[in-house]
Amino acid sequence: MIVAVRPYAHGVFRVTGPVGTNVAKRCRTFRPWLVAVPVLVALLTVGPGAAPLSPRAGQVAPVPATQVDVVVVDRDGKPVEGLVPGSFSVTVDGKPRRVLWVRHVSRGPGASVEAARQQANRSETLAFGAEPARNVLVVIDELSIAPGAERAATQAAATLIDRLGMDDRVGVLRIPVTRDAQLALTTERPEVRAALRQVVGRADQTTARLDDPAAAARQAAAADANRATSDPDRVAVSEPDRPRTEASVPATKSDEAAAQEGGVLPSLQAAITAMRASPGRKIVAVFSAGVPAVGQSRIDDVALAAVASHAVVHAFGLPDARSHPGDALDLAALERLARSTGGTSTMLRKGADKSLERVLSEISACYVLGLEPSAVDLDGKRHALRLDLPREPQTVRAPAWFVARPDFDDLIPRPEASRADVPGAEGGKPAAESAARPPAITENKAPAAGPRDPETQGLLAKAADYIAGYQREYSMLVAEEHYVQNARTATQDLRSDLLLVRPEGVDAWVSFRDVFEVNGKPIRDRDDRLRRLFLDPSAEAQAQLAAIKDESARYNIGQVERNINVPLYALKFLEAVNLSRSRFSLSGTKDVGGVAATRIAFQEVARPTLVTLNRSGDIAAAGSFLIDPASGAVVGSTMQFLFPFDGARLEFVVRYERDADLGLWVPAEMTERYSLRGATADRAWAVDSRATYAKFRRFQVKAETTIKVVK
Repeated sequence: MIVAVRPYAHGVFRVTGPVGTNVAKRCRTFRPWLVAVPVLVALLTVGPGAAPLSPRAGQVAPVPATQVDVVVVDRDGKPVEGLVPGSFSVTVDGKPRRVLWVRHVSRGPGASVEAARQQANRSETLAFGAEPARNVLVVIDELSIAPGAERAATQAAATLIDRLGMDDRVGVLRIPVTRDAQLALTTERPEVRAALRQVVGRADQTTARLDDPAAAARQAAAADANRATSDPDRVAVSEPDRPRTEASVPATKSDEAAAQEGGVLPSLQAAITAMRASPGRKIVAVFSAGVPAVGQSRIDDVALAAVASHAVVHAFGLPDARSHPGDALDLAALERLARSTGGTSTMLRKGADKSLERVLSEISACYVLGLEPSAVDLDGKRHALRLDLPREPQTVRAPAWFVARPDFDDLIPRPEASRADVPGAEGGKPAAESAARPPAITENKAPAAGPRDPETQGLLAKAADYIAGYQREYSMLVAEEHYVQNARTATQDLRSDLLLVRPEGVDAWVSFRDVFEVNGKPIRDRDDRLRRLFLDPSAEAQAQLAAIKDESARYNIGQVERNINVPLYALKFLEAVNLSRSRFSLSGTKDVGGVAATRIAFQEVARPTLVTLNRSGDIAAAGSFLIDPASGAVVGSTMQFLFPFDGARLEFVVRYERDADLGLWVPAEMTERYSLRGATADRAWAVDSRATYAKFRRFQVKAETTIKVVK
């Protein structure tokens, strides 16, 4: 059988069944999704802010108001929905202040879809918004960590970062900062990981005291020697076509003086102040064993800088390893700091994942309250703020003060988006109809078969956002695949480079298997094939895509001739444009690499199906995904096809592992089985194959005469 491609970039494979029936299948390639470029921070001194902005006209009552962010959680730490202005009791400087309106803001992966879903409940005083990309700064206090004890901090920080969304912008700042340190928030996880690997404990457990300048100087010199070859506070740009700007984090005093006065606090305040000009809310996660004894006013200064910069501090406490009583650190000071900004504090012990889980839940949503304005709001001074829920049992987290400053508009969906544009929403437009698609596909409309319960909708929205970002990140990688295909009459041992590519002129992503060794023998024309596939300017885009798919399936064996036997194909069913093609249902949880992943089953119901038989017949897919409920990451997948003519089944199971260096979940193993109906013996399997993946690395395509795949 011959692998063919439809002219609108949908690959085809053909199956010869056990009874001689020819079966063909069609598969779609990935669609690209645009993502925000990294957002960096600029230096700005704290000062009186401008008048606060009111929400967008038509969304809530267009009354000028003083805006305050509030997080409300239940006893399990989960965000609370459905609160209205009358739910809150607010005082400013001890005087009651009326709440004019409320906006509920969904944050992180899936936020846009979640906000659109809730728009059906909007009113004159209640609206909904989204913050799809969050800004997160991880601060590691090396001065408080004993040498060799930094592992607890870096592991917890890495776990937190891994559970964020693909489009969340993250930075790592080691304290004390170097004199020319640069602070940047980026979506590039390898950069963040590289910075974490440079963390080194600088507190001496037995001899060095924070009030001993000579000892502190020795520690500083040793740490500077460790970082001489690579300064993690100024990470090189890995992609030159992704512009970025950087800003200095001012160090007004020497490391020794800072350690004597406030430990992590002076540098932390400088970093928070430097972020003030960056739009949006900021999440600052501080990992520290505490600070030297300081007055409450010093903590208040840092908290005020956070409030002015729209930042919330979450403190993660580490054990104080110092043995000298005079060196004891004050961890309670960081707890007071976090509480004053509306954040949380927790001690990192065994089971730290639960503490991180709670923080991840709390940063997934917030309320914006529009307070009745007062003349004193614009005087540039701090004003004591107190919020309560008199009739509700939930917990309220809010800053201790507010400082008038320009506020920003959250992404607010159109009112009609609540039912018309949410994939799978009841009465809504299916995603398959709302997206641009080839004419041949739009003949049959896909039904609105998506989920109707909010929990499933929210999980799928997160997964769709994750897939969009994952395609961006994974498309810059190449993995080495070892694929042993076992059929009833033959065995094929393939070694290949597996890439995710988007041919020029094609609005789709496709997995490309570049086979370089078959049964131990190298393929000599490999370089020529790569040049033809990627560098031939005369090739039409669709013909080029067809050639890529043909080449990927060139060495398959067995009665199933296919080009969907690649580990990322199942992710197509979670793309935003395809969500309404299937019915989804929650089916329990499973621990995968320390993540309590949610299992969600799917059954394709739309016609035509993504995969077809004999170029024209539909064959529906079914299966399940394991999804991280915090980030939307796919950590496992199963995809099955049941053939109607004889009941044979084709199944692909992909197991994922988290790559610590890349900060991504990547395929580790794919099993493939094609079974006959009613067969129980192993010999009855027409195909029983296994592929493993390793050596993930960046690749580079040069537009001259060669393609360089970094080994």
